Amino acid sequence: MADGFTIKIEGIKELQAKFKSIDSEIQKALSQAVSAGAAVVERDAKIRCAVDTGTLRRSIREMKHTENAGRIESQVGTDIVYAPHVEFGTRYQAAQPYLRPALDENGPEIQRAFELKLNQIMMRYK
Repeated sequence: MADGFTIKIEGIKELQAKFKSIDSEIQKALSQAVSAGAAVVERDAKIRCAVDTGTLRRSIREMKHTENAGRIESQVGTDIVYAPHVEFGTRYQAAQPYLRPALDENGPEIQRAFELKLNQIMMRYK
């Protein structure tokens, strides 16, 4: 008859708590990295924005930052009523795009900002 053996593992609860803590830290780091990418778009949109009084330029910001299961998202924009008229134009006014070009033409810089922020945060865990 074969002898049995027993394996005893101690500290499982502590290890699970540590994993849960690391998961929330990673989520926080990703959230900050997404905001860093949004800041690139915000900065460039403010540079590109047509200026009359400066109200539109001052209103451009990260408008919404959402975190759902498996997804972190930021939206850069403005709540100024006439902003779409400037961005897309009207039958009386030519379009003067500032948001879309700020996103489209800054892909590599957005990625660098995201990676830099994420690396800064992750270096704490080395």
